[in-house]
Amino acid sequence: MKLKSLMAGLLIATAGASFATESCLGGDSKVSTGQVEKALAPIIGNAKVVSVSDSPISGIYEVVIDAGGRKIPVYMDCNLKYLINGEIIDVNKKISLTREKVQALQSQANSEKETKLAKLIGKDKVEILKKEGLIDYINLVNISNMPQSNITYGNGKTKIYVVTDPQCPFCAKLHKEIEKILANRKDVSFEMILYPLPFHKHAQGISENIVCQKDNSQKQQILNKSFEAVSKGDESGLTSIEKGCGTGKSVITKNIDFAKSVGINGTPTIIFPKGVAISGALPAETLNKLIDALK
Repeated sequence: MKLKSLMAGLLIATAGASFATESCLGGDSKVSTGQVEKALAPIIGNAKVVSVSDSPISGIYEVVIDAGGRKIPVYMDCNLKYLINGEIIDVNKKISLTREKVQALQSQANSEKETKLAKLIGKDKVEILKKEGLIDYINLVNISNMPQSNITYGNGKTKIYVVTDPQCPFCAKLHKEIEKILANRKDVSFEMILYPLPFHKHAQGISENIVCQKDNSQKQQILNKSFEAVSKGDESGLTSIEKGCGTGKSVITKNIDFAKSVGINGTPTIIFPKGVAISGALPAETLNKLIDALK
């Protein structure tokens, strides 16, 4: 069972509270988050168990899991043998207690995020992000071990890092928006960190080929050609630039290790100064607002 499929039904949240009745945490029960994490490891992988508490149902734990910065509730029996993936619904009140918990967790996470962001960029800029409806999509990542850029577009002092995959359709879409931005402003540069996803069969070889080029313009040409082929569905165009090399493989491995270490598991992901990150193919208009707010 994949973690994404396990959690897919729980990420649509509405309303907000939770309560507990008699449960397995009573009496002499001394279960720890570590014990629950160990029991769930075969299913949740590297996700963390944040808390274990009473659920509304006697004999069942409510377990809050942190998966890539997103906290969600699942349920487990007292003997830690069975995981229950689904919603607890109060029949009399006709409400989903699970969805209420999800919203409460999201509200708490946003509040904590806003506090951290305010310290990093100031309250005024946080208000701009809230006004644009972008707070929910922003994560904070540790950029102290940011890998060296594989390709640079633009010459501006404000550096925006883009974790990208040369065979990713959404990355190709974002790339066109980046071109629009660079055509109209000279104060930024976009630094590409290549992160070939395992299910894109040409991405690794193309990424290695790019890394092994010495000239930045040659690197740009290969990535541009790759995105053009992706946009057109041109398989032969991708194959023609797929050339692996040992040095490139080593560099790409470091890129992937970095991304995983900061919770990035998809492309494209844009990392602004001070570690403010947001995923997705954002339009140029939104990107410009973010750059102005975060540079």
